[in-house]
Amino acid sequence: MSVLGQSATLAIVGATLALALDAVRPDGVPLFRAFPLSSEGAAQCAVTAAPARIDVDEARRLFDARAAVFGDVRAADQYAVGHVVDAVHLPCSAEAPDWLATVAKTETVVLYGASEADAEQVAQSLAAGGYRDVRVLRGGFAAWRDAGGSAASGPCEVCG
Repeated sequence: MSVLGQSATLAIVGATLALALDAVRPDGVPLFRAFPLSSEGAAQCAVTAAPARIDVDEARRLFDARAAVFGDVRAADQYAVGHVVDAVHLPCSAEAPDWLATVAKTETVVLYGASEADAEQVAQSLAAGGYRDVRVLRGGFAAWRDAGGSAASGPCEVCG
């Protein structure tokens, strides 16, 4: 058989298999897949988008309407000096998962820290855990306090 004949036979067999596969699986089969560029045994990291930012005015509207839960990612001593009223201190390792279990993944969660970068890491972690609306407060707790936001002091009640 000539090369041209073999090519034609191969094309016909391929087309027949494609039609048969299409009958079995009408959603198709992806022709191209993204394969991670990594060496054997290397850790793979997922790249996630930066969490949404929220300004103090919008955060206060959510707070006043009780339409969001607030989480403070700062150190315990900073939280004790001042925090958003009813905000939970998320770094308290033992109790934070219990608190998060009471927060529906569809609720709006507003996180703040001493800086946006502190809260961003926790926000990305929550988003990866399935929380759909996680926002980072622009300017952190200082911006909240400076804008006259409702604040309290004392240790986290959930954390003991």
